[in-house]
Amino acid sequence: MSQSVQSRSVTGNFVRHFGVGLALIVAASAALLFSDPRWRREQRAADAPKKVAIINYVSVPTLEDGEAGVIAGMKEHGFVDGTNISLTRYNAEGDRSTAIMIAKEVVGGDFDLIVTISTPVLQAVATANVETRRPHVFTLSTDPWAAGVGLFRDKVPQHPPYMTGQQSLPPVARLFEMARESNPNLKKVGVVWNPAESNSEASTKLARAICQKLKIDLVEMTVDSSSGVQEAARALISREVEAIWAGGDATVAAAHDTLIGTAREGGIPVFSNMLGNVKDGALFSVGPDYYEVGRGGGQLAARILKGADPASIPVENFAPEVLALNLIARDLFKTKWKFGADWAKRASLIVDDKGPHQQQPAASATSKP
Repeated sequence: MSQSVQSRSVTGNFVRHFGVGLALIVAASAALLFSDPRWRREQRAADAPKKVAIINYVSVPTLEDGEAGVIAGMKEHGFVDGTNISLTRYNAEGDRSTAIMIAKEVVGGDFDLIVTISTPVLQAVATANVETRRPHVFTLSTDPWAAGVGLFRDKVPQHPPYMTGQQSLPPVARLFEMARESNPNLKKVGVVWNPAESNSEASTKLARAICQKLKIDLVEMTVDSSSGVQEAARALISREVEAIWAGGDATVAAAHDTLIGTAREGGIPVFSNMLGNVKDGALFSVGPDYYEVGRGGGQLAARILKGADPASIPVENFAPEVLALNLIARDLFKTKWKFGADWAKRASLIVDDKGPHQQQPAASATSKP
């Protein structure tokens, strides 16, 4: 057998033994390349709409207001769904496992930007995004520093270079001071909250501090799902609390109508850090204007879509406050609860027998925590 024949034989054997494997390797490499979100983004035409994902945690008025604000904030800066951005909206409907699944799907997609609304979805996306490092803006987060997402109180300017956003810490102390003004004899307040929510834990710590200062007994009931809110509220009523405070817990917010209704059946009011609760029967609220908070988040998103580096944008507190009053609830509890002489002038929202009325307050509350 000649050397050339032997060479062809060896080559043929090599192809037979290794050709299929090499082909599979090449095919797998191509599949990985084509499925890589970065490659898919690079292949898009320069003028193709940017792909943006908005992830909400649960369908409650506060977070829905925030989501509407995000969309409005982006629109103000020229980013309109169906025109120059392609917007995909997700909602975990209050389920943490669903939030984690959504986060993995979005991070694994080819989105140019992810916007998260509330702390639970901030946490879900931050965990899924550690290696992918997709640009990420978070908003409506009470205390992102305590969320375990790479932010540190002692190093405030530092944050993951692909992530930025806003803290929206509610004015818990001011709310309790107004509750004492409304009812000077107030001694015992209840709260229902979920310890798994870092945002709720932050608010509860603030409540404990101001209650200690005002000599109010704060009675706490914890839940791990919204289905437990009614039982917890009834337990608080059985312990003779004089009111229930709603601080912004997402789990409890999903059952806010149950909380308020159960409290009313027990003859006590709810006061809240969430504006929307007043429309549902809470006595009064002092808290961030979550539409404006979301609008600020949308403006941050627009800056990044225009090319700003998230690493250059600091995480700051943004919580423009509003006062809301429910005159119907006040009349139900008027033997013990009064509104301050200037409250109606300061309120941005008043609910009466004709429904909710927006108004321009005479003096806006400060946005300091």
